[in-house]
Amino acid sequence: MIKIEKLEFSYGNSPVINELNWELEQGEIHGLIGLNGAGKTTLFNLMAGWLKPAAGDLLFNELPLHRLQSAFMETNPRFYPMITGQEYLDIFKLKNPGFDSGVWNKIFKLPLKEVVDNYSTGMQKRLSLMGILALNREILILDEPFNGLDFEAVRLVSHIVPSLSAKGKTVIISSHIPESLTNICNTISLIRNGKIEFIIRKPQFSELQNLIDFHGGFETEHLPSL
Repeated sequence: MIKIEKLEFSYGNSPVINELNWELEQGEIHGLIGLNGAGKTTLFNLMAGWLKPAAGDLLFNELPLHRLQSAFMETNPRFYPMITGQEYLDIFKLKNPGFDSGVWNKIFKLPLKEVVDNYSTGMQKRLSLMGILALNREILILDEPFNGLDFEAVRLVSHIVPSLSAKGKTVIISSHIPESLTNICNTISLIRNGKIEFIIRKPQFSELQNLIDFHGGFETEHLPSL
């Protein structure tokens, strides 16, 4: 189990994560929704060990969560200039020699001999996901993985993620579009003002929109007359 207790983090004098508590079962797919600026990416950076919390605990199976236990895919992946897709994956093979990029690329269908600079946004995200898989970590954190993907790529990710969970991986996915998570997640949580407002399981997903409205997370502004 991942257990986060009274987690706090600020940028200067601006608190972003505010006494956040969150519990996630191991081997499940957990969705995190929230408006831009709610703290999703900062929370993921803290869980991945890229940021250090000001206070609070991050635990995995009752021990401090180590950065080598998780792999984090950013919303907008970054690559070395003029590196090919295969060269990028070879970096990860140094840490996991058993990863067969050729076998995986039969699924991802990427031009691995081409430089990543020439990839579309969706192709870069697929390559980034392959790199995350190559690390073979226990916890996979995917920040807005569906952004910039075409229909076929969305289907691909939606099929791969449940198979990872079936193998015991704990997958955490963020989105600002709740509907993108309901088909694959076991739980969905709402983050607002740096706190987890609620967490629901799949049988309650039909109540998701009502809960969002109740917590004021996704209010729609009145449109002016056209």
